Amino acid sequence: MRTVMIVDDERHVIQGLLEHIPWSELGMEVTAAAQDGEEALEKVRRVRPDLVITDIYMPKMDGLTLIKHLREEFPDIQIVINSGYDEFDNARIAMSYGVQYFLLKPSMVSEICSVLRELVQEMEVQEKNKKLLETFEENQQSYLLYMKDSFIRELLTTRYRQDDIPSEKLAMLNWSKDMCVAAASLTLIRPPYLTKSREREWQLMKFSSGNIIQEILLEERERNQVEIHAVDYSDLSYVIVFLSNAETDLLEIGKQIAGRIIDHILMYLKLSVTAGIGEVKRGVHELISSYLESQKALEAADYHAVNRVYTYQEVHGQEPEIGLPSPYGLLRDIYRAVDEREPHRIPEIWRSFEGKVLSDHHLPLFITQNVCISLIGILTTELREEQEMKAHMERISGWYQEIRAQGSTRDLCAWMSRWLDEWQKQECERWAGKKSNRLVEQVKEYVRHHYDQEITLTEIADSLYVNRSYLSQLFKRVTGETFVTYLNRFRIEKAKERMRENHYLISEISEMVGYQNPTYFSQVFKSITGKSPSEYYK
Repeated sequence: MRTVMIVDDERHVIQGLLEHIPWSELGMEVTAAAQDGEEALEKVRRVRPDLVITDIYMPKMDGLTLIKHLREEFPDIQIVINSGYDEFDNARIAMSYGVQYFLLKPSMVSEICSVLRELVQEMEVQEKNKKLLETFEENQQSYLLYMKDSFIRELLTTRYRQDDIPSEKLAMLNWSKDMCVAAASLTLIRPPYLTKSREREWQLMKFSSGNIIQEILLEERERNQVEIHAVDYSDLSYVIVFLSNAETDLLEIGKQIAGRIIDHILMYLKLSVTAGIGEVKRGVHELISSYLESQKALEAADYHAVNRVYTYQEVHGQEPEIGLPSPYGLLRDIYRAVDEREPHRIPEIWRSFEGKVLSDHHLPLFITQNVCISLIGILTTELREEQEMKAHMERISGWYQEIRAQGSTRDLCAWMSRWLDEWQKQECERWAGKKSNRLVEQVKEYVRHHYDQEITLTEIADSLYVNRSYLSQLFKRVTGETFVTYLNRFRIEKAKERMRENHYLISEISEMVGYQNPTYFSQVFKSITGKSPSEYYK
């Protein structure tokens, strides 16, 4: 229903329009009336009608002044002039304000209805055109965003020469070839508890992190007057691209924005994030270079703290001069072996590093000492529990003293090789049993949380990323019973708890503990307890 306001200093005119015009048939409703322009303007500001029917000559504020104010404040309101013959020359002034509909007093009801119907049709056409325009603009904006995302991905993976950059894409995005660019890579650290079986939870967390990134970038675009775009690059990563025509300090802007993103994701999602930023480059074709540098900067998080921003210059500046083996590559590989619970690989990784150090390039002794201290620190903290660490601290202190006592890089490497050989013998034996027990505990934990659902060992093995047959044999070896036996026994214990509550039917209890077939439930129950469910109830 469209709302109407009638403005006329003659009360009988207002009353006549109210009584004789079939407003509801026209799809209209008179919601306000006024007897001068000032009163009308005040009411318009309150009720916002779709249509104003106004006289021209009125006290305090005339109709033309009212129309002028309405056009300035409410350009979408439709206006109809309802005026006497002697005043009609003033209608030409109203036309300059965009008024198209006029009624000459006294008007027949049929004339008024005809004008109002025409006006309603015009309003419907305008609304339809407005919606079409909005839809077109939305589609155009969506296409532009899609193209921008696609083009940025292309620039991140393709090494162009400057002259080969597609000019039509640059024109559509209003970019120039020689813009300053920089890339930041953000990696989300997926929590260990979000296993493959909880993929939906992870995707929700990833979606939320994307929203946080977009909200921050929206604020930062206005504040810094630079173009900033986020690309959802993979399941664990985003790439933030910065572009500017001016000599803006994109690196500082990038560090500040990446830091905000990390802080907000950590605060609201309790999710750790690491960011690496490449150097600022001249030319959009160099975006790939900045991106690759951001990835290299990101490697620092493998052996430093998460939830911080690393720049390429910061990480690259810490590395030895070209030709020397990088200790950071060694520590990164060590961390990976620890994370993947493969301690047997660690001496081999060390020997590869040692070979490079002792063959052509000699690292300074103090650097090699720091590498060895870091290596022992990783191996004695990452693979041990807190109580084990307390008992280990005195030995660790002794090892550090021995490292400092070595007189040359060669002597230190030999000492480290012997230490790793001994460590491998002890750790592999300890870890093999510990890893087995942990897997079995994870299986039991899964049963505790899902016993009321259909469970298969294949499903659990997939969630733990292990082979089903191996997990079956391991479970039997550690617990002394098969997985199926354990599952049935666990479910029957839960069923007995339900029975003691004395609130449920046997068929209900059967379903509550994961058995869809009550007959089969009864058979399993009797095989474990020696009684049928009904006998146990008694």
